[in-house]
Amino acid sequence: MLNMQQHPSAIARLRSQLAAGHIANLSDFWRDAESLNVPLVTPVDGAKDERDVTFLWRARHPLQGVYLRLNRVTDKEHVAKGMMTALPATDIWTLTLRLPASYCGSYSLVEIPPGTPAETIAQSGGRFATLVGHADPLNKTPGINVRGSTQESVMALDKAPAQSEWRGGSPSGQLLTSARTLAGESRRVRLYLPDVDVSQPLGLVVLPDGETWFDHLGVCAAIDAAINNGRIVPVAVLGIDNIDEHERTAILGGRSELIKDIADQLLPTIRAEHPQRRWADRSRTVLAGQSLGGVSALMAARYAPETFGLALSHSPSMWWTPEGASRPNVFSETDTSWVSEHLLSAPPQGVRIRLCVGSLEGSTVPHVQRLHQQLLTAGGDSHCAMYTGGHDYAWWRGALIDGLGLLQG
Repeated sequence: MLNMQQHPSAIARLRSQLAAGHIANLSDFWRDAESLNVPLVTPVDGAKDERDVTFLWRARHPLQGVYLRLNRVTDKEHVAKGMMTALPATDIWTLTLRLPASYCGSYSLVEIPPGTPAETIAQSGGRFATLVGHADPLNKTPGINVRGSTQESVMALDKAPAQSEWRGGSPSGQLLTSARTLAGESRRVRLYLPDVDVSQPLGLVVLPDGETWFDHLGVCAAIDAAINNGRIVPVAVLGIDNIDEHERTAILGGRSELIKDIADQLLPTIRAEHPQRRWADRSRTVLAGQSLGGVSALMAARYAPETFGLALSHSPSMWWTPEGASRPNVFSETDTSWVSEHLLSAPPQGVRIRLCVGSLEGSTVPHVQRLHQQLLTAGGDSHCAMYTGGHDYAWWRGALIDGLGLLQG
C-alpha cells in the first residue's frame, strides 16, 4: 500500500523539479526516484479523501509517447487522460492524476514508438490493443499477472482496504490436480487442502477461472495467510479451469449447466475422495466468481441453494443475456438486466449473497445496487460492498478474503 507519509521531503523535492520543468541533476533524480515507492503520492489541500499521484517512466530511446493504462481511469475511451508528458532535454516522462485516496487498481505503461498511427494509440485503452504494456519498474509493490505473460503493477492508495494476505509465498497445504467432466467437457480441476488439523470443520470455496486464481494470483498462499491470521475459518479451494476464452464466455454467465454439475456431481465426489477430512456443511460452501463468473455465483444461489450457503459475486456482468446479443459497452443504467430479472423470478432463500462492485464500473454500479435492494425486498440475505476501483483483480482478490470473512458468523 502506498503511504504518502513515507519520505515526504524527497517526494516534494522530485515533484517540485517536475513542476518547474528543470532537473538539477538527472542521475540524482532517478536515484531518488528508485529509492522511493513510485508512483509518488501526496495529499491534496482541502480534499482529505483525494491524492495527487505522480507516475514516472524512464525512456531508453526516442519515443512518440508513453501511455499510462490505469484500470477504469485512463483505459477504454479515456486514453487521452493517460498520455504522459516528456520533460525536455531529459529521459523523463511523467503524469499526475488526482485520485480517490481509497483507489486500488492495476496499471501498465505503454511505450509508443515514433510513427505510430493515431488509430493504434486510440485502441491502446481497449482489450485488443496491439502495443504491449509493461509493469512499472519503480513500483515496489508486488505486481499482478492475470493472463498470459503480461505483468501489471498494482497501486493501492493509503485508504484502500489492506490486502496483507496477497504478498506471495509458498503454500503449506496439499494441491491436487485432476481432470473432471463438467458441462460436457473435460476440465482441469484443482483442489487445495490447507494444512489444518483434520478435526477442524473444513469449508469449501469453488472458484471459476481457476487458471487465473491458481496460476497467476497465488490463491493458495493467500488462503493460508488468511487462515493463519484468523480472518477466515479453514477452507479448501476448488478451482475450475476454462478451456479457452471463447468457451469461458459460453459456459459462465447465466448458464446453469456448470453450476448443476458442480453441485450434483463434483462436490459430492471431492468430499467422498477425502473421507479423512471433516467437511463443513452448506453454510461454509461458497461459490465466488468475478465478471461473468460473478453471474455464475448468482446462478449458484438460484439453482443450487441446497449446496451453496454463500455466493460471492464480484462485478457481475449485469449486461449478460442468454442469446449473447448484449455487450457491456452499450449497456446503460436504464436498460433491463436479464440477470436481475432471472434471479428475482425465483429469489434465493437461505443463501447469503455478497455483491461487490467497483465504483468506476459505470452502469454496473446502479444495476448491482438495485439488485441488492430488490433481493432484500424479496426477503433475501444480501450484502453489498463498493470498492474504489474498476473491473479488476487488484481489488477482487481482496474482496474474496473479505467475503470469506462472512463464514465466521
